[in-house]
Amino acid sequence: MRPNSGWIAGINHGAHDASCVLTHEGKTVVWIEQDRLSRVKHAIDQSPADALSACLQFAGIELRDLDAVALGSDHSQLIKWLGDDPQRREEILAYSSREWLFPTRLFDTSAGLPAVEHYPHHVSHAASAFYPSGFKDSAVLVIDAMGEDTSTTIARCTPNDGIQVLKSYSVDDSLGYFYETAAEYAGFTRHDAGKFMGLAAYGRPLYHLPLQNPKKNCTRIWLLDGIEDNNGRSRIEARCRTLTSVFAGTAFPYLAHMVGEPMAYRDFAASVQATLERIVLTLAAEARESSNSKRLVVAGGVALNCSANGKLADSGLFESIFVQPASNDSGVALGAAIQSSIRRYGAASHPAPMRHAYWGLRDEPCNIREKLRLSGLPFEEVTQDQVVFETAITLCSGGTVAWHQGRGEIGPRALGARSVLGDPRSRATVVQMNRIKGREVWRPLAPSVRAEDFHRFFDGTPNPFMIIASRVKPQMVRVIPAVVHVDGTARPQAVEEDVSPLFHKLLTTFGERTGVPLVVNTSLNGKQEPICYRAQDTISFFQRSDITLLAIEHFLVRNPNLGK
Repeated sequence: MRPNSGWIAGINHGAHDASCVLTHEGKTVVWIEQDRLSRVKHAIDQSPADALSACLQFAGIELRDLDAVALGSDHSQLIKWLGDDPQRREEILAYSSREWLFPTRLFDTSAGLPAVEHYPHHVSHAASAFYPSGFKDSAVLVIDAMGEDTSTTIARCTPNDGIQVLKSYSVDDSLGYFYETAAEYAGFTRHDAGKFMGLAAYGRPLYHLPLQNPKKNCTRIWLLDGIEDNNGRSRIEARCRTLTSVFAGTAFPYLAHMVGEPMAYRDFAASVQATLERIVLTLAAEARESSNSKRLVVAGGVALNCSANGKLADSGLFESIFVQPASNDSGVALGAAIQSSIRRYGAASHPAPMRHAYWGLRDEPCNIREKLRLSGLPFEEVTQDQVVFETAITLCSGGTVAWHQGRGEIGPRALGARSVLGDPRSRATVVQMNRIKGREVWRPLAPSVRAEDFHRFFDGTPNPFMIIASRVKPQMVRVIPAVVHVDGTARPQAVEEDVSPLFHKLLTTFGERTGVPLVVNTSLNGKQEPICYRAQDTISFFQRSDITLLAIEHFLVRNPNLGK
């Protein structure tokens, strides 16, 4: 292949959410998250090598055909921040090693390696949100636990000038760690922030928590001062421990990590959520003023907080808002690839606006047929119209459907490619679907609605990625009770016909029979599992569940265990 082939692989190579994005002349070709392949949620301490290998296979190229491998973090900067800690230094350096990125079990490196480039973590998050937004300019807000020595970044972006960082906050002032520590105090894990957010709706924000609104020309948020250590990791841990002690002395039930009684923490969760939203709105207001832009893009782990995003969208601060659907660290792979493409090929390599998240792999019919045959399940091979009709009929009768169609989604939300679907007209659907997935019964389920019907059901900003909360119109609460959270909000996905024609057709067909062109949509996976990806993942989950119908491409499988 010629030099400057146009191929760039962007990689998140950190301690969690490993991923790879393959671009050609700046345009996204395929995006694979490592945990979808390994079946270990969040791919904790896993190399992104399998994801890289699968991306190359999808495109029919080899490692040597890449112009560059772009990494979405600069670990040399993280090592500087950590200070004199030889053990931690070696741990961090291992994530950038040749064997971690390009293991010999997968790659022939005898002919050498492509150039490896490092991009700052928060700048990669910013690039992942701005360039796919389609905006001519925007303010940027990146908020997460940490990226190198930074936890929050305010920036301005234009296609010509790129990403200009206007202000940043240190890891000592991490809103991501604040929220994760609060979730752990309430008995969840640090990766269960979504559960904690769902719990917040049940409570009242009664407690004053140790954060203040950042003020102009001030680079501090925390009120917890005086905690210092020579070691970066110890400093973070010390602050989190101190914060947990503050929570225990401030908020009922005055006891940390009490697993199994989440409702005891509902007022605490509401207080944490209200505090986070207040700070985020303050940061957004500063971003609006300092960037002089009417548009905002958001990324970083905190950007997965749908409730805060809803408040941002409804605040009136900005005319338009774009939230990267893979706002977690998976997204920095895309941001790194974009930056490398612009650097090598110029402004013409900017990606197209991101209207969907279907960038994963798709199963070939022959593979699905073989996997179904080996499973022993009775199956039918039907037309696409029959798949839609039988799915709609099943939902109308109160059944559930495992819906596996097309290329898999990226990000943590099911968007009509790997989904469990249900009837929104009965609250019993919530109990049924949460039982299937092994979820807590108090957690909400989200709706997918035809984009043209969005404002019939919701007050808010239509979004294709199920990442911005909207208020359900009062007259519709009784119509779609299965997708209404206790606070009267929902997390809707607006489905465009030209973007997702089959899913849109299903919503239309269901709507023709019920008057409601909307379904309950939750991710196709069991408890503590990543979203099902390949045919064998979905078939295995279906066999372990009491889902009524499996619709996998143009194959239908009725659950043989039901009705016995």
